Amino acid sequence: MTRTVKFLTLLFALLLMTTMTQAETVKRYSLASGMIEYEVTGGGNVMGMISETRGYGTLYFKNYGDVTMEEQTTTTTVSGMVSKEDKAHTMKKIDHVTVYTVDFEREKINKGTDPIASQYLASGKNMSVDSEAQLQKMGGKKIGTEKVLGYSCEVWSLMGGKQWLYKGQVPLRIESEMMGMKSGMVAVKATFNKSVPDSKFKLPDYKIEVSPDYLSEGQALQQGEEMNEFGAMMGEMQAQMNANPNMTGAEQTAMMMQAMGNLDQDNSQLQRQKEQMPKMLQGMKQMETCLSKASSQADADRCEKEFSQLTRQLGLDDDEFSDDEDPLVWNENTKEQVLSELKEGIQSMEQMMPCIEKAQNMMDMMKCNPGM
Repeated sequence: MTRTVKFLTLLFALLLMTTMTQAETVKRYSLASGMIEYEVTGGGNVMGMISETRGYGTLYFKNYGDVTMEEQTTTTTVSGMVSKEDKAHTMKKIDHVTVYTVDFEREKINKGTDPIASQYLASGKNMSVDSEAQLQKMGGKKIGTEKVLGYSCEVWSLMGGKQWLYKGQVPLRIESEMMGMKSGMVAVKATFNKSVPDSKFKLPDYKIEVSPDYLSEGQALQQGEEMNEFGAMMGEMQAQMNANPNMTGAEQTAMMMQAMGNLDQDNSQLQRQKEQMPKMLQGMKQMETCLSKASSQADADRCEKEFSQLTRQLGLDDDEFSDDEDPLVWNENTKEQVLSELKEGIQSMEQMMPCIEKAQNMMDMMKCNPGM
């Protein structure tokens, strides 16, 4: 998972997790039950790579959110120097304070603990009642009311995005943009306070594993505290945006990267990136040399095969150059375009390398990309 995706996922989790009526029930919502179906969209242009995401999602909950099930299926198409199509399927069930995350590729289910719910249970506070205070703590600002599917929603502005929340807790629409990438989802069907079939909360018949980062009760409470600190940091960034309404998108991005860089206590990702970028550049140059001499589709296929072998020898992840990508079409009409795009990518990488070598954290690394 990339840092940006992880950041947005945490944002969404903080939004959805809202506490309890009694010590035995986690009351995430003020509504007894709900069934919501969403249309999911997204995409953008980053360094000439154009992506578009389409899909659907669902949110089911009962017992005021003590039991919830979220599922999302999306297809993302990427076009540019290399074109490919990625499919993603996610599912997460929360039963009281236990979280089950489904890994469909490995056919496993990871089991963990919900730190926010654990913290609310320990404090005796009501999560659903506290939802507005939590949004404000994160820097959210209520900017009006609008209807989605006929349901009156509070519209909240948060970190450059907008949330349409029914009863102040249930998301019926979300729009966000970060680093040139837009994402959103909107409810296309929703019903509340009606019986939800048990089948909606059924997990696949996969082996359940305790996640390596499984949280004990004490650890969950500690992580809940850390996530609250994260929310406070977001509130400070939102306050800066409110005080500087003319702040450009690039300035907002730099501010968010700075915050993420300050939060990052693990330099393993930075070191991995610094080691892989020169290797990636080496592979691209070798690919260009080979393709410049290619006079047939067979020659181009051989270049692609050598490039794939080289990337593995260099230690690059297999998913960096997926075998699922569309095959390279090589003829007089495509040769010039492919070589031009490849050369442009090499030049861009060469310009970034001095900056990458000096990077002290992920924020510095991300700033090396002139498209950010």
